[in-house]
Amino acid sequence: MLKVFFYVAYPYYFPHFLPISNFFEQNRCSVTYVLSDKQNSQNMKHIAEQNSVDYIFGSDNLFDEDIDVIFFANPFERIKEIKALSVFLEHGIGTKSTSFYSSIEDFDIYLVEGKQKYNKLKEIYPQFEYKLAKVGFSKFDEVINFTQEKKEKYYKKYKLDKNKKTILYAPTFFPSSIEKMPDDFPNDFINYNILIKPHYLTYERKKYNNQIKKFKIWEKYNNCIILPLSEYNLVPFLNISDVMISDESSAMFEFAALDKPVISNRYFKLRLSYYMMPWKLNKRIDKSKEFYRSILDNANSYPETLKFTLEALCNPNKLQEKRVKFSTDLCGEIDGNVSQRIYNAVIKRLDENKDEL
Repeated sequence: MLKVFFYVAYPYYFPHFLPISNFFEQNRCSVTYVLSDKQNSQNMKHIAEQNSVDYIFGSDNLFDEDIDVIFFANPFERIKEIKALSVFLEHGIGTKSTSFYSSIEDFDIYLVEGKQKYNKLKEIYPQFEYKLAKVGFSKFDEVINFTQEKKEKYYKKYKLDKNKKTILYAPTFFPSSIEKMPDDFPNDFINYNILIKPHYLTYERKKYNNQIKKFKIWEKYNNCIILPLSEYNLVPFLNISDVMISDESSAMFEFAALDKPVISNRYFKLRLSYYMMPWKLNKRIDKSKEFYRSILDNANSYPETLKFTLEALCNPNKLQEKRVKFSTDLCGEIDGNVSQRIYNAVIKRLDENKDEL
């Protein structure tokens, strides 16, 4: 029986790993999640138990010689000590992939979503082309296979009015637009459901308490739901929402890849040091996103956010042609079969390694 491990350094790796591990289990493989014991441990334990996966704590468990395959979603400093076949996939849709490109040198298989990244890596590292596997974005398997029954469950859970369209506000923790959004913003969308999905660091770090205060104001509106920390997985909300508002979260590109309109807030509440040294913001914001912003409505003020959101709710097809091209280039096939392609790539490499012995 093939022994497959998944190393989870952060809770937001789970939505990427779960479709893959489910497919491996369906093909009679032994699956274990190795959870970081340095951060978010209890939260990740809860998620693992919620999904009925076997888990252990601590990266020291990755060096067992009996392991056949290990999946990573971030570079691992001791990767050269790993005996198992190492597989790397990014925990974002690929708009910020340049910071991870050099990882191809260290891992045995480097998974890529679409032709844009595949061609770029092949150009930069022609000697490692054999490591590349163009498979798609694993997180989208759950999106494609998300049933109407599951949708109904979330409508009921959060008491959403199914006769109204739903706006998903998914801001990041920093730089964030949360503090710049008005206290009465839910009232501007009183005829719509509003779901607010905070980044988990907003909940976990005291420095973002002002963001929590803002949420407490917004949740007083009947049409506005603040999703709790336990809702680690954005996938259900990608499915049930019609429009997304975000700022610097890569989630906005996931939403756009599903051919849904996104409004990107370009106005932020910054720390004092960023006002004094503006160059720090340029360093913080991932420049590789800029090329893809043409698929978004970019708002430089709240009035523009309001305007673009209302327009998108009435005319969701405005940027459809650009979104579809983006999806094809960056995400590859969105067909619910990404996990199967990943499984096939792993089995093929294991067989090749056996032949070389």
